[in-house]
Amino acid sequence: MNKQHEVLYYGPMSEEQVKGSIAESHKAAEVLAPLEKSYPKRLLTDKSSVVLAQYDANQLYYLQFSNRGELFDVKNDPAITLYNEYFGGSMNSICFQEMREARGLAYTAQAWIGEPSFADDNYSYIAFIATQNDKMQTAIEAFDEIINQMPESEAAFQIAKEAILTRLRTQRTTGAHVLNSYLSLRRLGLTEDRDRQIFEKVQAMTLDDVKATQQQWVKGRPYTYGILGDIKNLDLNYLKTLGPIRTVSQEEIFGY
Repeated sequence: MNKQHEVLYYGPMSEEQVKGSIAESHKAAEVLAPLEKSYPKRLLTDKSSVVLAQYDANQLYYLQFSNRGELFDVKNDPAITLYNEYFGGSMNSICFQEMREARGLAYTAQAWIGEPSFADDNYSYIAFIATQNDKMQTAIEAFDEIINQMPESEAAFQIAKEAILTRLRTQRTTGAHVLNSYLSLRRLGLTEDRDRQIFEKVQAMTLDDVKATQQQWVKGRPYTYGILGDIKNLDLNYLKTLGPIRTVSQEEIFGY
């Protein structure tokens, strides 16, 4: 092995035992070549467009994705965590309650601000529903409405806030998860667990903070709309109003 690398260990051996085991069995070159790290970069969403893929079924899967290029900042954690829990984080969320329970337009519905995995990665916005082919336009329009004009519910906000605080009070990082947590934080350039700040800040936050997050991070984004459905049963004229349409084949997606 001649590239720079790390050895991670979790188990019952002492530090000295681990060092001895590594020295005995892990053979590496005297001088290690530098390891160039390269993380995948997601495409920026500068204008809205539609991507279609054929799926022989009476229901469709609909995803909208947006990347405006905002870079990671740990200070955003509390506001984004609270928005995600309130709007799209669970069966109690506004997204699920509006799209499935109140309007009956989706089998499932989720929406969230996606957080970066490494320091120069971007935030994104992702929204997903599964619905019937004949409900496509109504479902998409309703989804767009609640995403851009977020319903406000103090009761739902209190449920979301308490869910976050309860989870953080009881959550523990133990065992091998300590190593994974350390590596995740390091990729983001952090040296302290992110949950402490979230727990401290969320306690004092209000529904107005969620509204401000929605205005800053969500409202008015361009999207790439991805639809997996039976194309012959979809209203293509309506989809053209969302943006130019590109149809992709199974070979383009999977390579065969």
